[in-house]
This record gives sequence, C-alpha cells and structure tokens, in this order.
Amino acid sequence: MTQFYNVTSVKSDDLSRRIVDETPTCIWCAAPTDKEKNIQPSVRCITKSKFNKLWCDPSNIINETSKIVIEKNIPLSSIKNREPVQIQPQKIKLYLRKGEEYKLKIRYTQAEDYPVDMYYLMDLSASMQPYRQHLSELGANLASVMRNLTSNFRLGFGSFVDKVTLPMTDTQPIKLKKPCDFIEDNKKTDCAPPYGYKHQMSLTEDSDSFRSNVRAAPISGNLDGPEGGLDAIMQSIVCTKRIGWREKARHLLVYSSDASFHLAGDGKLAGIIEPNDCQCHLDNKGFYTHSLLQDYPSISQINRKVGQHNVHIIFAVPSTKNNTYQLLSQSLSGSSIGLVEKNDTINVINLIKKEYEKLVESVKMIDNAPQHINVKYFSKCLNTIGDKDYDDNMKEQSKCQGLRFGDVVEFQVVIKATECLSSNLEYNKFEIKPEGLNESLIIEYKVICECPCDKPGNKGFKVDAEECNYSGSLTCGVCLCDKNFHGKYCDCHNIANDHNNKSENNDKVPNENNKGIVKEDCRASVNDTVNCNNHGTCKCGICECHVRPNPLEKFSGKYCECNNFSCKRSNRLLCGGNGDCVCGSCNCYSGWSGESCDCHDNTTCFSPGKNTEICSGHGDCICGKCHCKLENDVLYSGSFCQDCPTCPGLHCDKLKDCVECLVYNSNSYDRVGNAGCYHYCHDEINIEKIDKVQVNSSEHEAGIRMCRVPTNDSCTFLFKYQLISNRGDISLFKITAQETKDCPGLLSPIPLVGVAIGVILSTVLLGFLILMIWKILTIVHDHREFAKFEKERAMAKWERGDNPLYKQATTTFCNPTFVESKNN
Repeated sequence: MTQFYNVTSVKSDDLSRRIVDETPTCIWCAAPTDKEKNIQPSVRCITKSKFNKLWCDPSNIINETSKIVIEKNIPLSSIKNREPVQIQPQKIKLYLRKGEEYKLKIRYTQAEDYPVDMYYLMDLSASMQPYRQHLSELGANLASVMRNLTSNFRLGFGSFVDKVTLPMTDTQPIKLKKPCDFIEDNKKTDCAPPYGYKHQMSLTEDSDSFRSNVRAAPISGNLDGPEGGLDAIMQSIVCTKRIGWREKARHLLVYSSDASFHLAGDGKLAGIIEPNDCQCHLDNKGFYTHSLLQDYPSISQINRKVGQHNVHIIFAVPSTKNNTYQLLSQSLSGSSIGLVEKNDTINVINLIKKEYEKLVESVKMIDNAPQHINVKYFSKCLNTIGDKDYDDNMKEQSKCQGLRFGDVVEFQVVIKATECLSSNLEYNKFEIKPEGLNESLIIEYKVICECPCDKPGNKGFKVDAEECNYSGSLTCGVCLCDKNFHGKYCDCHNIANDHNNKSENNDKVPNENNKGIVKEDCRASVNDTVNCNNHGTCKCGICECHVRPNPLEKFSGKYCECNNFSCKRSNRLLCGGNGDCVCGSCNCYSGWSGESCDCHDNTTCFSPGKNTEICSGHGDCICGKCHCKLENDVLYSGSFCQDCPTCPGLHCDKLKDCVECLVYNSNSYDRVGNAGCYHYCHDEINIEKIDKVQVNSSEHEAGIRMCRVPTNDSCTFLFKYQLISNRGDISLFKITAQETKDCPGLLSPIPLVGVAIGVILSTVLLGFLILMIWKILTIVHDHREFAKFEKERAMAKWERGDNPLYKQATTTFCNPTFVESKNN
C-alpha cells in the first residue's frame, strides 16, 4: 500500500501537485475528518488495484485519469488526383497523469501514386568527370523508370566541390582560375574555378532539362582528399523553396561522390570557427554564399534537418568508400547506401529504384516527443489485424514491411509522462508520423499535476472550514491552515505572533470557546526526560518526527519511537535484503528468518515423506539446516537426522559380524576360517569392496542405508546395504563395504622389530658422527696451536747476558767514604 506523506506540513499551493506527482498510481479520498466523533478515513491514498468503493464515499473520491479528445479524424484515403490521407487520426488533445500509461491506436495506409521529388547531388571535382558524362544520360532513363512507380515524379540537380580556401583548395591565382584540366570528347579541357556548392536545377518534370543542366555543370578541382559534401547536403535540405521540395511528396536526395567528406571542426584548419546555422544561404545564381563564413555542419545537425524536412538520403558511392559512407548512413535516420561504378548508369537507376521500393513498402513511426514523454510502439503489422487477442500478442516495434497499396497497418502507441513541468498552464505538443512523409498525428498534451479539489469553487475545497476550526481551508479532505495556525485541525497557533500581527492585518483569531490549543503529552511515560524520544519536535502536543538526510530513513510512531534503519544487517544489507525494518526489528519476507533475515525458514528441515517433524525429531533446525542431537548415547546423522547407524531398528547389528568376518578376516566366525564366515553368512555373501563408503540423497531415497560399526581395536568400519528381497526367513542384501577401517590416530600396526633395529642403528650412527665431529675439531685446534707456536718461535730474539741462575764466588763492596775523599 502506498503511504502518503505528512500533509500537515505541506503548503496549500503544493498539496494537489504532490498528490498527483508522488502517488501516480493511487486514488485519493477527500472525505473530511469528523473531529468531534474522531472519524477519519483509515487510509487516504490507496493503489488502484486495491480500490474498493466501500473504502470511501464515491462523492469524495479523487481519481484524475488520463483522457483524450480527438479533434481531427479524417478517414484514410488513397485516391488518384486527390490529396491522400495516410495516417489517422490527425490531431488529438491528451490529458496525461504522470506515471500513467495511455494507449492510443493509429492507422496507416500507403497512398497510391504518391508524388516523388528526387534531387541528385553530385561531386563535380575532377575525379568525378567520368561519372558526369554518364549522369547526363541518366535523367530520361531515370524518369521513365520512376514514372512506372509513380506518375507524379520530379527531378533536380546540384553539385559541390569544397570550400575555396587553404588547405581545402589551392588559392594560387592561377589555380583559382584553372585548378585542373581533363580530357573530354578527346579534347583537353580546363576545369572551372572552384566553388563550394551550387544549385544547378530546381525540381522539374522535364528530364531533358536535367540532361542539359548536367552537361553544362562545370568540372572543378580542390587540393585535399575530402570534399564539402555536408555543406551541400545541408543547403539541399533547408533551401526548400529554391530546390522546389513539395510539402506533400516523398523527398529523395541522391548523393554521389568518390571521396570522403569534411566534418564539423575541419573549418578551423582554414580559420573558419563560426558554427553552421542550418539556414539557407544561396545567391541568385545558386551558389552557397556562407561557405567561407561558417564551418561544415555536424552529422547530428544533418540528422535533425533530415527528420524535420522528411528527406531520405541515398548514398551512391564506389566500393572504395563503402565503409566511410556506411558509418555515415548508420548515423542518419532513414538513409541508405548503394555501390556504383564508372560507366554504369543502369546500376544507379537500379539502386534508386530498389531504395524507393524499399521505402514505399515499409513504414516506420517516428516522433519528436520531449524527454519527459515516453513513447512506445506496438504492432502486428499485417498479421491477424482485428483478432480478439490482437492487443495481447502485439510486439514492440515501430516498423512494418511488405506493404502494398491499400494495406492498412495499426500501431498501438503507449504514451507516458515521466515528470511534471514547472509550467503546465498551456498545452505542449509533439508529432508522430511515418518516417519520410509530411503527414503526422499532432498530439497536444497537458500533464495532470494538480487535483481539482485544490482549486476554490471545486468539490473538496472549502474556505474557513468548520472542520479546520475556521482557521484554515479544507482542501482534498485535509486542513491547510491560515497564517499563525497549525495542527491537524488548525487547532494550534502561535499566540505571540498572532497578537503582534493582529493590528497589522485581518488574520483570523480563534474564538473564546475554541482556544486553538490541544494539550497532549509528547512523552511515552513519566520517566522520559525528552520529548518525542529526542527524534522529533513537539508541536501543539503532537510529535512531528525529524527528517533525516537520507529520505529513505524515517522515524515514525506516536512518539517517534520507531525507525526503519536501525535493524541488524547481514552482508552489509539491512535485514540481509530479505525483510523490512519495522520499528527497529526485521520483518522477514516469506521463507526467511533470523534477527537479520539471513536464515532460511524451517521448511527445508522437513524430510520428504510422511515424517512431519522438524529434523525427524532428532535435531534442531538452525538457519534452514538440521543439527542432530545426542540422545541416550545415540547420535543421529543425515541431512534430516534420519539415520541411526547403531539403532536396533536397522540391519546394521545383523550384518556387522558377517561384514567384519568376510571383509576384514576378524570376528568370532573366523575361528573356522573363511569357510566358517560363508557358512554363517550365507544370506549376505554379496559384498562389494570400495575405497570410500558414502550415501547420497538419491541412494537414501532408494532404501540404501549406511552403517558405522566400532571394533575392539578402537577402529571403525563402514558399509552400506540395500535389502534386495525378503522371502520368509531368507533376506538377501546388497552390501558395499569400505576396504580399510577408520582408525583415528593409528593408521597401521607398528612394526616392533623394525622400530628396535632402527633405534639401534640410529644410536650407533649418531655416536659415530659425534666422535667424528670431535676428532675433526681436535685436529683443527692442534693445527692452530702448532702454527701459533712456530710463529712465536720465529719471532723470538735471545739476549747474551749473565745467567740469572749462576752466582759468582766473590763479592765486591765500595767504601763510600773512600770514594768521596778520592774525588776531592
């Protein structure tokens, strides 16, 4: 259900626009609120799909819908010597509600013997001289062929070279007089002075005149490779009076050149910076006067003028320029391309005839609708028109082919306004027409952006309404208050402002019996310390919730206690993208659960079959998956906790001894050897060994069960079985066992002898290695010490003094007195 905005905060001149603009698919209830009985529409705005007349009194329903007024609807006609009517209707007025699609049917028929105007535009630079000789013979033959298609045919002719300035043309004085020469009639002939574009002959029925004008057209020359063809095309299109284009005729422009063309911007090379103005500039002699004043036109300008003047361009070019003109043709609506070669006039005639036939045998609807108007076309062309299911089986297409005279094609046009205009007082208009024709359907339209209940004098509008305490206008069932008043019923007002302004104007003041003040608490409980949970403003006892920067994030509730953005997130998405955030909690969509709606619901935890318990009663469903529980020392398994390998109800206990005996050669049966195993297990001898035992869902549905059996050596072996037949006491099973046991922490028996030998050998080798290292270190140390000794010995110097160990037998003493007297 579409929720309407807070109408109490909307200005009176904006309410109806927002009713239409923000709720284009809704119906509005303009029933006034009974304040005394507290009766008001539960919802003022509902979608059309949920519309129920009991929801609102029919007299108060506002449902502005699109509608049409047909102003001109002349029937289709195609009678010779009379002006044809090829599209119906011709003019309508359309009232469009924003966002609402309006379907309109238009009809088209091809008129017989419709007039054709063909203008031949030829490059007459020197390289095109061979083509001109044959083109002069083309007129009579072309007129004869075209008159077989239509009796009303006219032919015209124009030529072009390029701008007469460097670097396009050599501007030496001698080259400006004689830019080139060529051989014609076995004579050497000088070229004429260069020129940009010249209109040689207006459209006429005289084919002989075409021949003479082509022969008289002068050959000229230029300097660079590209030519000024786009200048010529623009002038040929927009100079309608000089060329002689008829309003009610098909317009064909045949363009012939053996060179490429200059684009918009190339004129800057010659200092020409003025953009092309798309206007006609021909002098009395037919020459283009603004060739050196304006730049070449752009392709988009050509394309726009082609559509406005309904011109179909045929590019007749040699194969060497096919790629260049192929790209140009793709950019111009309604244009086509064909290949011609020298000395081949028949090919040119066939090309023009072929393109004309393609043109008249097809129709393509085009329009010039503005950006805020969306137009789509649907049709079945000539297939089953008039069937009951015609509208349902239409394809979206704007073009139909294979038409003949008298055929009628219906198009269903779907028109939708995507936005309201700032000014919508007057009608705007656009046209829908067949491409290449001057007939059209003119659509004058106005977008419905206002409701009638918003205008004085209309239903639903009441000034100084009692429902609004005589302090506002009742507009579309909602009170729009006067100055200084606010509230749902205009029952709140600013007394200070009212007192200050009372002497200055005649603003209405509430009477003594109705003070205009309603006292309501803006706090949910006495313990609250702030109004409106600090998420809104208390106005006249009513919480008006704050508006956040993000328009999608909103506070709501009587006390603004709720919001739609504080819920838990999953994968960075609010409520995981699988639910709505309602008052801080995720309201998950169907099939999802969890605080952040990131879990599938428990519907995936029910096993297929008759079992209606979640996880078969042996587990918990968490996020759509079963987590099995341990019950009475029994752990269930399987995607739905449906398997119990050790439960008595299965055949695991019956088969485990035989599997252990036959596969692993261990068990009490083994006391008599394998023969004993086969003796005791004669019902279960069909055993297959594989590397890994697993059971998928399809095998489980087929009755295959897996058993996991612990053994006395702390290992576990696995096998799966399927009951093949059960006849009396004899049961036949198909058993698939795992070749090896699962032994956690012990992959294989420990070889004790090998371990002992390994320990001894490793000890001996380790000791020998240690001794070798010690010996090597000792030898290295001794070598270092000996070397040090030798070095010190070589450096020693022995003194030849007294032996400190020898003591002489005599001792000598000196008399100090004798020594002193002797010296005296």
